[in-house]
Amino acid sequence: MASIVFSASGMSDLTLERGRAVPYSPENIEANQDNYLTESNNPKVIDYGNDLEMISLSFQHLSKDNYDGAINGLKTWFENANINWMENSFTLTDENGASHTVRLWSKRWRMIRGRGGRYSVTLPLLKE
Repeated sequence: MASIVFSASGMSDLTLERGRAVPYSPENIEANQDNYLTESNNPKVIDYGNDLEMISLSFQHLSKDNYDGAINGLKTWFENANINWMENSFTLTDENGASHTVRLWSKRWRMIRGRGGRYSVTLPLLKE
């Protein structure tokens, strides 16, 4: 299976060799809105404009070693001052060789330990 590569100016590339669970899909759209309930329990929606195109990177069935390597590699890469977690965009080259300018779009990563001691992680990315 082809690898996924993260790259940014002034940084070494990060290559993830393990297979992704769900291939890239350009139809992954997220409404650019916030919603909440008022004090009287009425729904309130704030619209911020155009919808957002998202890429959800999901890696599943990773062994503990593969999981540790992927998570530590991603954490170190995103902590770098050139990226600073969600602050700056970077280039994602998907398994088909297409390049996308993206940024990390959540403070939380969904990391799960599944059956048989296998791990999975999902990273939401905003396509710019």
